Amino acid sequence: MDKKEKQLVDYYYGKFSERSFDEKDLYGFLMVVREHSRDQQVIRDLTDFIVHRENSTGYAKAYLDECKEIINNLGKTKVRRKIEHLFSFKDIRNGFNRLFQELGLERLPVEIMNDFLICIISLLQGIKILSGNKKVGHLSFAASSKELFLMGNMTIKNQGRTMPITFPVLSVKNIYEEINPQDSQDTPYLFDHEMMEVINVNRQLAITFPEMATK
Repeated sequence: MDKKEKQLVDYYYGKFSERSFDEKDLYGFLMVVREHSRDQQVIRDLTDFIVHRENSTGYAKAYLDECKEIINNLGKTKVRRKIEHLFSFKDIRNGFNRLFQELGLERLPVEIMNDFLICIISLLQGIKILSGNKKVGHLSFAASSKELFLMGNMTIKNQGRTMPITFPVLSVKNIYEEINPQDSQDTPYLFDHEMMEVINVNRQLAITFPEMATK
């Protein structure tokens, strides 16, 4: 890492420590450390996914291919396979903290890791799910009173009818916005057409939800 890169890392780390950052700051940090995070698989794969989007060729592509296979086989076999998260909160927390330690920096507390994950969820909105060159789905933001999600959206044909299928790709505890539960199951609101943005207001992250969802 050269001196300018180290200067930028120190700048972003200062913003993280003060919780004065937003999703654009995390994006900038990931761009700076991208070539220095190759030993941290989770951070490397997430960064490549954010940068390359649907053209990603790494673990994210393999994960989405597996999701497509599971969904396309629904009802065709008695064996039911569960779609897991792309990465767990623990995976992401540990990956970032190992990277910080490699850069000679202190680990950051769990609340800031929560902030990182909601920024990552926001940055991954809108990515297409492809089968060859054909779009078969996309990733979108979703929110319930307890959790925030990056949701995968696909459709399948069942008995001649097209049915929508949604599945969580990433999730994080909702400590940001009070959300009115949709129903007794707290089914997440799915934001297919709106693009959420994670902003910073007085050193607290906030999400630009449509008014209908928030209290």
